[in-house]
Amino acid sequence: MIKLSVIIPFRCENESTNYLIDRLENLLDSFPQNLPLEFIVVDSGSTLHYQEQCQSICEKYNTRYVYHDTLGKPFSIGACRDFGVQIAQGKAVSFLDVDLRVAPDFWQRLLVLMEAWGISKYKKSFLAIPCLYLTQEGTVEFLQADPNLKFMDFYLRYLQGDKIAIENMALCSSVMIVDRNHYLSVGGHDPEFRGHGYEDFELYHRLLCEENIIPKTEDYYLDQKTWNTYSYNGFRSHLAMAARPAMMANLFVTHLWHPRPKNVSFYSNLMVQNRTMWADKFKKFAETSIHPETLSISNANVLFFGKPNTNAAFCLRDVFPFLGKVTYVSEYDFINKAGEFLKDDFEYMLKTSNISKIIFPNPYGNPARLEVYKWCRESGFPFYCYERGALPDSWFFDPNGFNADSYSYAEEHWNKPLSEEQTQEIKEYINNCIFGTNFLEKQSNRIGSEALANKLQIGSKKVLFVPLQRPSDTVIKYMSGNIQTFLKFIETVDSLAQKLMSKGWVVLCKKHPLETETPPLKYAKYVPDDTHFIDLLELADRVALINSGVGIYSMMLNKPTYIFGDAFYAHKEVNRTVPYLIGEDEEIENLAKDIIQGFDVNNDKMLRFLHYLVYSFYSFGIPKTISRKEADGSLRTITTGIDFYNLKLDEKLIFEYESIPRPKIASSAPMFERYALDIHLKKKVVSTKK
Repeated sequence: MIKLSVIIPFRCENESTNYLIDRLENLLDSFPQNLPLEFIVVDSGSTLHYQEQCQSICEKYNTRYVYHDTLGKPFSIGACRDFGVQIAQGKAVSFLDVDLRVAPDFWQRLLVLMEAWGISKYKKSFLAIPCLYLTQEGTVEFLQADPNLKFMDFYLRYLQGDKIAIENMALCSSVMIVDRNHYLSVGGHDPEFRGHGYEDFELYHRLLCEENIIPKTEDYYLDQKTWNTYSYNGFRSHLAMAARPAMMANLFVTHLWHPRPKNVSFYSNLMVQNRTMWADKFKKFAETSIHPETLSISNANVLFFGKPNTNAAFCLRDVFPFLGKVTYVSEYDFINKAGEFLKDDFEYMLKTSNISKIIFPNPYGNPARLEVYKWCRESGFPFYCYERGALPDSWFFDPNGFNADSYSYAEEHWNKPLSEEQTQEIKEYINNCIFGTNFLEKQSNRIGSEALANKLQIGSKKVLFVPLQRPSDTVIKYMSGNIQTFLKFIETVDSLAQKLMSKGWVVLCKKHPLETETPPLKYAKYVPDDTHFIDLLELADRVALINSGVGIYSMMLNKPTYIFGDAFYAHKEVNRTVPYLIGEDEEIENLAKDIIQGFDVNNDKMLRFLHYLVYSFYSFGIPKTISRKEADGSLRTITTGIDFYNLKLDEKLIFEYESIPRPKIASSAPMFERYALDIHLKKKVVSTKK
């Protein structure tokens, strides 16, 4: 496995940059051959003569060469680096310009630092490397010096204030180490930064905001134009902290002096433009969190029903790189005034845009989208249905349908014997779900089933627990099955409660946390809104529902569960589907008898199904949500983004990271020793003012 891909941007345009050919060969000659590293030279628009020389050098030193066709355009080093990331194979990526040199043991020690710092363990963890800039005189001397001593020698000379050989130490350079998947999802460099200058600062700004573990400086939008400061002010001091672990581990790169001819696109007026727009870019991202478009590693074209830079699109930033280039459309563009689906127009658009797959956020979300979804299923056109799953942080990308209408949940997919290791891991997962604190909807503290029985004053009565759903939910509107409507279910539950009452049972209903109104009940009882549903499940002898996700938890607790609608988790021996429309008094009586008798849950099948969901089908990501009050007074949770830490497509694991991010670093940590006095004095001033 390649742990790190190192991308070397390159362009040689004319005779004034001839020196780059020699620098490139000298650099490639220094690369180690026995480490889990990949070195890629990205030739971005060199003229043909220099292309051939560059490729020949790469072949000589067994280094991967790729050509980035930008001939005739200004050399934008950010775009060149991004191109390299898209074709890289390493878990993490880094950049190394041809004018940079590293110590012989640099790469080995960098790999150790990466592992210790959690690169590719924590998705958003990243590092920067400081850079020691040499003068022209220092460069001549450096190139002739002993390779085993010169890096330490020049570093010590920097520490002693040598101004003849050393120009300065940049406490943060363009040499960053970032998880490749994360880099793709944030879109790499902002394409508006053309040429060279501040493009890496802007990317660092977004990466630091994303990880959000280093406290920001005062006067953050100040550019002090120097790294040689001991005050924790301005964005450069903040960026310097990203390179502090490497600096304190004595890991740095050395920059060789070179001329800067004005007839080269790299040093055009674009640099001046970049330096005038960085502050606006920084501020805009801090306000909106909008990255450039994601970088794709697939050549496919996919269709997404939505608009770019919307909540729906933000939710899939971590996923889009693996799907392909995204075309955004509105499903209503293909519906005429009569509400009819314009099939011919839609098929023409798919063909001319070379679309290979459609991504549906909830295909039942509106009538227009549903028409397109029906067409896909009838025609066999590839698609993914994307929506929240039934487990904490779970999401699915289903190529076979949506919820209960999908055959992804058929027994042939999951009813297979588990090994002892698999059995143990799913039991541990279930235990974490039951006793954890992460649930689909906000819950109050648990008090336990015995305390709840006392609180509700139900004594030793048998309990049928009924978790209620939202009448407006897709699975209620389209997948209610024989019970047909939410109100019909409520009527049935109340009639059932009347039958069970004389037999020593009580029916307890819990309102959905986001609903504000409760349908009237005469015989069944509502529990207080703050009752934890796990306490109710533990208390329950049986569970009845339409198709609520609570049914998954009742399976975990081996509670006999009666399903009145169409549910994706409805499986023989695990739960029981009520197969007929309840209406007559005799039917209610028979159902009551069935519930009293109960059935034994097949624990093995339950574990197999749950293992399939968790380890083969569901992806997992932490949602960012806001609440909105609807016109009817009910609450609606809006997902504004998803931070995926586990992604599966077509039952293949694409990536997996720690679900808990790295802890934040306090400004009192030893990492801040360079700025410690300044931070201390500022805190003292604040304390005095109070």
